[in-house]
Amino acid sequence: MFTDIAGHEFQKNILIRAARENIVSHSYLFAGPDGVGKKLVAIEFAKILNCKSGNAAGREACECVSCKKIEKGIHPDVVLVEFTGVKNIKVDQVREEVEDKLFLKPFEGRFKVVIVDESDRMNNSAQNAFLKTLEEPPKDSVIILVTSSPTSLLPTIRSRCQMLWFNPLGEAVIAGMLESRGDYSREEAVLASRLSGGSPGKALKLDRELIEWRKELLSDLGQSSRYSASDITGLADSVSEGSSSDDTERLELAFRFIYLWLRDLVLIKIGSDEIINADLIEELKRTSDSWETGELLEMRKHVEKTWYDIFRTNANTKLALENLFINLTRPRRAA
Repeated sequence: MFTDIAGHEFQKNILIRAARENIVSHSYLFAGPDGVGKKLVAIEFAKILNCKSGNAAGREACECVSCKKIEKGIHPDVVLVEFTGVKNIKVDQVREEVEDKLFLKPFEGRFKVVIVDESDRMNNSAQNAFLKTLEEPPKDSVIILVTSSPTSLLPTIRSRCQMLWFNPLGEAVIAGMLESRGDYSREEAVLASRLSGGSPGKALKLDRELIEWRKELLSDLGQSSRYSASDITGLADSVSEGSSSDDTERLELAFRFIYLWLRDLVLIKIGSDEIINADLIEELKRTSDSWETGELLEMRKHVEKTWYDIFRTNANTKLALENLFINLTRPRRAA
């Protein structure tokens, strides 16, 4: 139910009103940062649309057959499409996983709902093919595109969807949520909430082991100007470990940790105290002395490009990381 999803009250109210007043759009675009709850809201909206008990308010837990099936992922009229490990979704995949299922008439529900997660991974050909479906959607169908990069979708696709933007949640909200679970101390909950960037999904993945690994990674980066070629290779190996097509979470986190590390170094250079890695403040101060502000800003661009090359093209992960770390380890002025 919607009450179990933190935040996004404005978005949830719009969807509840649409269901209650029978003004449901044929297509929606749920956009916002990763892990803030877009997909969860989409699934709950599908429950409301097909609820047998008439729970159009979405404020109460429902035990009807339809809601239970959607919860378990076995409802014949609600399809969650996830292209796990696929960097470029092609035309045939869209037709097989989305369009063929969408054009089947509702079997037992009121609406046929297809939720496409990470829809921005569709290549241009796939998007153009999908555009025809958006222009002439099947009767009693609802398409929900979920994306963290709406600008990667064609303007013609965006214009045919009702867009709802999901903002990051506040640090206090996420820290409170983590602390209430009993797995985090207050200090750990605050640190995880800062590292998550307002994403409950990311925060929940930051256990003590990962937070400690972040310390080791950033410590290595702080002294990387003294690294040899073999050291750089070893660091790239440690970061790319577990980054197969089936498991990229560690690599994603590594990029986030590195990006936030550079952010903190820039803020220290300009005298700001809004540091995310507050538990490493003394080490960060020492590291910042060996960088110029312009160099740090340039390095952030390198991190962004390397992320794009790995996750949006077919770049070799290890080689791309080694190139990034070579840039990080180039000679800098002495501290």
